[in-house]
Amino acid sequence: MITYMSQTDIIHLFFPWLLLLAFTFGMLQKYEFFEDEAVTGAIALSSSFLAIAGIYFFLPENIFANFGGILAFAAFGVLGFLIVMAIAGIDISEMEGRIGKIPLAVGLGILGIGLLAMAAGAFPVEEVVREVNIDANLVDDVLMPIILLVFIIAIVAVSSS
Repeated sequence: MITYMSQTDIIHLFFPWLLLLAFTFGMLQKYEFFEDEAVTGAIALSSSFLAIAGIYFFLPENIFANFGGILAFAAFGVLGFLIVMAIAGIDISEMEGRIGKIPLAVGLGILGIGLLAMAAGAFPVEEVVREVNIDANLVDDVLMPIILLVFIIAIVAVSSS
């Protein structure tokens, strides 16, 4: 089913369009830019079509699938952090004033690193690395140890306080 949806551009176009439509309509409704719901719906519909058309013609084909993977990775990172904190016996809700935003910061950090990696994927980074003759796998040898180190430091900082 996923292969079929990918071949028919449902994943690459329809789901991002639907997400943009819902987000735009929700924001326009929340802040009450227009009194009439029909006007709000028409503006949300047209802006989402224009955004997806612009993205479809000017960005790489698999950018939404990569972004979805990055969001899933960030969600698993936050969930893993919360599980480790719960196993350590730390109640994050009690630390709201001090460091209660750590899972959010970790998730946003993973999301930011993922977005940078996705943006780097749109450029010929591999060709540049081949020309420089670097024999290291950037994800396994550089990125993952940094993420693991930050994760361990955050856990030690929270559990020691």
